[in-house]
This record gives sequence, C-alpha cells and structure tokens, in this order.
Amino acid sequence: MIKNTIEKSDRTISDIVQIYYQVIKVVSLGKLLKQRFQDKVEPNHHTLLDRIDEVQNIITEKFNMSLHPIILSQLTDSVQKHTNNLKLLAKESGEKSKESIEEEANLYKELRDFMSTKEFVEQYATGLKDD
Repeated sequence: MIKNTIEKSDRTISDIVQIYYQVIKVVSLGKLLKQRFQDKVEPNHHTLLDRIDEVQNIITEKFNMSLHPIILSQLTDSVQKHTNNLKLLAKESGEKSKESIEEEANLYKELRDFMSTKEFVEQYATGLKDD
C-alpha cells in the first residue's frame, strides 16, 4: 500500500485521507498488540512482536520519513497555488460572468478542501512528535 502511494504522484484528497487513516489504524493496532503480547510472554509472542516491530519500522521509514513530507509539501503547494489564483481573480475588474463566479466558488471550495486536509496531515505530524 505504501509503495503504491509513494510511486503515485497525482494523489487525490480522498487518497491522502484514506492512507493516513490506514496508517493510524495500523500504528494503533501495533501498539495495542505489542502491549498485550509483552504482558504475557509466550514463545510464539516473540515472533509476533518481531513482526510488529518490522511493520512499525516500515511505517517509520517509508511513510513517516519519506511519503509524509512529500504529501505535506504537495498540499502546501496546492494551498498556495489556489490562494494565488483567487487573488488574481479578485483583481479582475468589471462585471463577472456566471461561469467566472462558478469558477471562483469552485476554487474556494477546493482551497478549503486542501487546507483542511493539510491541517489533518499536520496533526498527524504533531502526533509523531508526541510519541
């Protein structure tokens, strides 16, 4: 899943939110299982704990250190691009056509979507610092 997302450059907001939720679920489940398996150490638990560590390392190396900064950068660029486009539209003088008004409204909607997704991604980063 992470490998496919790294190779994909045209991520939608839906793709971004979905992968973050999946990563959060896997990380949370890993912590929970690790805690339970460490409390009652049985022979097969060592293998499971090793696999959990392996998955956590993959998430750290491939997602947290590689993909997460790329996604955050792309979102920042998209927010800036939409903001600049809206500033240019605001400078246009004269009466606006229906199409122009609809285009501007669509750009505002897209900007809000990018900004809220960027905030979600930044909250994930804040959670990383707290761990």
